[in-house]
Amino acid sequence: MLESKRNAYLFATFVTVFMGHNMVLIKSLLFEVEPLILTFLRMTITALTLLLLSYIGNGFALPQGKEWKYLFITSFFGVFLHQITLALGLELSQAANGALIMGLNPLTTTFFAAILLKETLYIRHYIGLLLGLIGIFSIVFKGFSSFSFSPGDIWLLISMGTQALSFIYFRKLAHTMHVVKVNMYTYILGSLMLSVIPLSQDMSSITTFSGFIWVKIILSSAFFTALGFIGWNMCLHRLGAGGASVFLNVITITAVFGSVVYLGETLLVQHLLGFLFITAGIWTSTKQRPSIEQEPKGQSI
Repeated sequence: MLESKRNAYLFATFVTVFMGHNMVLIKSLLFEVEPLILTFLRMTITALTLLLLSYIGNGFALPQGKEWKYLFITSFFGVFLHQITLALGLELSQAANGALIMGLNPLTTTFFAAILLKETLYIRHYIGLLLGLIGIFSIVFKGFSSFSFSPGDIWLLISMGTQALSFIYFRKLAHTMHVVKVNMYTYILGSLMLSVIPLSQDMSSITTFSGFIWVKIILSSAFFTALGFIGWNMCLHRLGAGGASVFLNVITITAVFGSVVYLGETLLVQHLLGFLFITAGIWTSTKQRPSIEQEPKGQSI
């Protein structure tokens, strides 16, 4: 299906539009479901979906040695903390803000990689980060018209940072484990960590959920998260990190557009400025330079 570049690009567009709706769907669910309860349900369904897909695919292979350590770290930051802060942030902020703030993830991952993996940074990386930060400040501080900010945006910034940090340890695991297996164990461990929620929260509200709410929860979990991830990794395999990274903006654009169309949010100048600066930052940071700046092999962000 993805043998030709044309088909690969069409598939990547479909997958990223598919994934871009998740932010909007989560925000719509938060009008009716408590954020912690929604997080627990979504991650449990995602884990079960990946468990089933992994079993149908290549069966199970237990992690070895340090892999358990990295899986625990990835689960804690990438599922437990990331998903809780994402839900808390979206409850208090706009889906458009969430999509744009999450768009800074590639730049943040690059700098965590420099700190933790000792990867080399060049001037373009620093320029990219500066542009990205200007974009984020434009969103958080309402286009610099006010230095007050929404607590929801702070939760979203923390969520973005924890996910970026988890990607560093995900990359370590991807050297020795299949990426589907990494995600399966990550979400299983993460959902087990999130089991503190039903132990500390009143879960009786789930008995009052309409069939439509359950459909949206399953759609967000099994399809947009689990299947979306598998589709994205197919794009990475066919197009490479550089080719696929172009489509990250499609996720952001879809989420922002969806927040306006489906949720009735207002798109402001601060959102446009934020998007332009963040996109420029990612493009500058990931732009390949001639042989003057040769980066180590395997350093695909």
